[in-house]
Amino acid sequence: MHLKSTVIGLAVGIVGGAATVLLTTPQSGKDVRLTMKSTKDAGQQLNSEFKQRFSSIKDAVLSIKDEVQTTVPSVVEDVKVSVQNWQQETAPIQNRLKGNIDAVSKSASELEQAADEITSEVEKLTNRLTFKKA
Repeated sequence: MHLKSTVIGLAVGIVGGAATVLLTTPQSGKDVRLTMKSTKDAGQQLNSEFKQRFSSIKDAVLSIKDEVQTTVPSVVEDVKVSVQNWQQETAPIQNRLKGNIDAVSKSASELEQAADEITSEVEKLTNRLTFKKA
């Protein structure tokens, strides 16, 4: 939309400029016609350059669009495959780690229970020794 309003503004400016020159110039009719012809030629040349540049930009955008449409799906598929392979490769390691964590947790519980039993036995022995001294 911005490009369209720029082109319209450019065209209105050229026409307005030509009309202003035509109505305010103290030139002869022949000079006015020459000025109008050169203004028209300059406008046509500007229009031609604009069309050429716009066409090359349009072609570049279409080329990029086509490349993205062909490249992105394959990249997405490659990423999906890589993630699936990683999950399959790491599943045994994860299971092994879970088993190790469970074993460590069980050992910690057993050690805690043994420590409680030892503490209880030490307290009993301490009580017996204290009772015998008294």
